Amino acid sequence: MPSAEATASPEPYQSKNLHPFTLLPDPKVGQTKTISTTKAAPTRADTLPGGVEIPTLVVGSTRSRSSEPSRVSLEEVVLGPKDAQSVADLGLLLPATQVNVNSRGESLFMIRGAPERHVRLFMDGIPLNVPWDERVDLSMVPAHAIERVEASRGIGSVLDGPNALAGVVNLLPPDLTSSHRQSHLSLRLGDGDFAEGRFLHQHRLGDWQLLGALSRRTRSGFLVPRNLMAPFHQESRLRTNSDFEQTSLLVRLDRGIGDTGRLRLLLAGSDGSKGVPPETHLETEARFWSYPRQQRGLVGFSFDLPLDSEGGWDLEVSFSGDYHHQEIRKYDDANYDSPPLVPGTEYEDGRDRTGYGHLQTRRRLSEAASVTLKAVGRYTQRRETLLIDGPEFSYSQFITALLAEASFQVGEGWNLRGGAGYEYASTPETGDKPARDPTDAPVWHLQLTRLLGHGASLHASAARRSRFPSLRELYSGSLGRFVPNPVLAPERQNQFEVGGVLRGDKWDLGLAGFASLLEGGIEKVVWPGGEGQFQRVNVENIHTLGWEFIASVRPWQGVSVSGHHTVLNTRRKMAGGSEGPAEDRPNFITHLTVSWTQASGLQLLLEMALIGARHSADLTDDADGLRRLPAQGQWNVRAGYTLYELLGGLSRVGVFVRVNNVFDQQIDAQVGLPIAGRMFYTGINAWWGDS
Repeated sequence: MPSAEATASPEPYQSKNLHPFTLLPDPKVGQTKTISTTKAAPTRADTLPGGVEIPTLVVGSTRSRSSEPSRVSLEEVVLGPKDAQSVADLGLLLPATQVNVNSRGESLFMIRGAPERHVRLFMDGIPLNVPWDERVDLSMVPAHAIERVEASRGIGSVLDGPNALAGVVNLLPPDLTSSHRQSHLSLRLGDGDFAEGRFLHQHRLGDWQLLGALSRRTRSGFLVPRNLMAPFHQESRLRTNSDFEQTSLLVRLDRGIGDTGRLRLLLAGSDGSKGVPPETHLETEARFWSYPRQQRGLVGFSFDLPLDSEGGWDLEVSFSGDYHHQEIRKYDDANYDSPPLVPGTEYEDGRDRTGYGHLQTRRRLSEAASVTLKAVGRYTQRRETLLIDGPEFSYSQFITALLAEASFQVGEGWNLRGGAGYEYASTPETGDKPARDPTDAPVWHLQLTRLLGHGASLHASAARRSRFPSLRELYSGSLGRFVPNPVLAPERQNQFEVGGVLRGDKWDLGLAGFASLLEGGIEKVVWPGGEGQFQRVNVENIHTLGWEFIASVRPWQGVSVSGHHTVLNTRRKMAGGSEGPAEDRPNFITHLTVSWTQASGLQLLLEMALIGARHSADLTDDADGLRRLPAQGQWNVRAGYTLYELLGGLSRVGVFVRVNNVFDQQIDAQVGLPIAGRMFYTGINAWWGDS
């Protein structure tokens, strides 16, 4: 099974008869499979919203994935009605995924209760995690050129690479199919002075496909619930210091090589700024920040191709470069007008340059057996200043891995897949902090799958994985909020999972139970003797037990009901041998989507999102620095109308209205950090092209 670093085939399977939540099992797990890559022209059925596919099947290539409920693929038919402003808005569609917003204003994915640094994100195979912090602010990753999201949760594969303890999410741009050119224009408005414009164009140039996407979005801020009781720093319905603006561009060139190979070049860039809302439960200790500038530039080159005419060998190569520039201004209070920017004022300016590459070769031994070898390397350097006209410090990290995986049939309907590898990390430059020795870790995974026919399967798996601490966790004081800890050790995790999937003509079900033991988990604790400071430390262990249920039902033509429910029990071993709660792990995560589409083009959508009780960091808590938040949730509604086969080359024009958090409920990302209350949005989308 390929990792999410492997770029999927450019032509995803799509049919007007394919329901949005559909199992696509292989007849034999591990067997080579090729599916026609001719995508149907857009039809009314193609626009049916709601649901997800389980599992992911990478099609149109020489690789396939096993049938198990921990792998999903979200197609455009699901993503479109979400009206996502950024990738952060797509998180609720992913099973067992929590979208968390921290005190830095960053939107992050937490999967199965695991911290956000356990999740790896890619854009068409290019890593998006900023190595300095080993995470990415998803509110700053635009959704203007994403047609498909492939995600795995839990054990996955050692081929996913270092630090992928909880899962992998790969964001894939759209592909041109039977048309010579296609374009899409989108205009949106909403509460808080939100405005966005997007334009995407695809063009066939001989054997090449060209994609270009441009977007611009701004807002004055988001609205908080009317009944919000905020002790500090919130005097109106417009959330304090929650403004945002960003301009983004993406260009991709790709072409086929032979029958199954592919060559790709991707360029992406963004430039923006955003405010960071302050904690409402802290008076003087709150974080008064803004990001005057956030810039990102990505360039990626990849190809995969067969090495012989029989398809026995294939090679995959990927290289990418990443430039990330972020400025952080710290203020004295919620007036956001002091201190003056003079030499010696705290002002973080960080510039990160990262190179990444992987080389993978796969040997097909038979129709049901294969061996894959992979090498991964990433080098990053950060240069930062913490004071205006202050000294510059340089930090760097090198991570590499050598990995192998084998898959073969062990009996009729049985498949065994296993992998092992060696991962290594070093920090050649440590700024003004002490040097540290390199660290390494062996990794492995094993999975047994039983195919039962008619789309049903069972699986059991186990794995040992590791995560190396990021440079920021080791060396950054985050403008006085944290005390650095250069002696942090890697996290080590043992994981176990059992599950299965069933499929009927009008329904799909997936169920999985999982357990993990995280040894030396890196958690933040209140710094003793400090004023309003935390430090990240290795706790003794964190153990999680849970199960998840995924379902989709299509009772009538045009009606779809889909959702997922995850139950979690996470405990952290405390000093003295007692157990306590771990930060930001909810006891359940639930999402439900009900959609109805008429042949006339009318579309109605209802969403429910619930998050269970959890404990969040609180500097005012003297016991363990954590405070319990109750279960919270919201309802969203959407209505849209689409016209087809219009004049002037227009293939579709659609209008929509959406109301998020209909009942204006208070939902806290963390203690003192409320997210948006009721928000209204409207927009128009237009598609045109020729054949």
